Amino acid sequence: MKRQTVVGKTMLAGNTACKVLYHQSSDMVELEVGGTTLKFEADSFIVINEMLRKAAARIVMQTEIAMTV
Repeated sequence: MKRQTVVGKTMLAGNTACKVLYHQSSDMVELEVGGTTLKFEADSFIVINEMLRKAAARIVMQTEIAMTV
């Protein structure tokens, strides 16, 4: 996989880099978190993204919000 585009990038807690790279020629996505790389076909990545989005919403809904005045 030669030609790639960084489509997302952030720093996580502990100064861990997180990047999402897209390889248009092979329609593959790489998710790099620290020293770990996961490779997905683009359509599978989209499904995984939706699953993570729903899981994050459930976690947020279960987290109490402290109200300060």
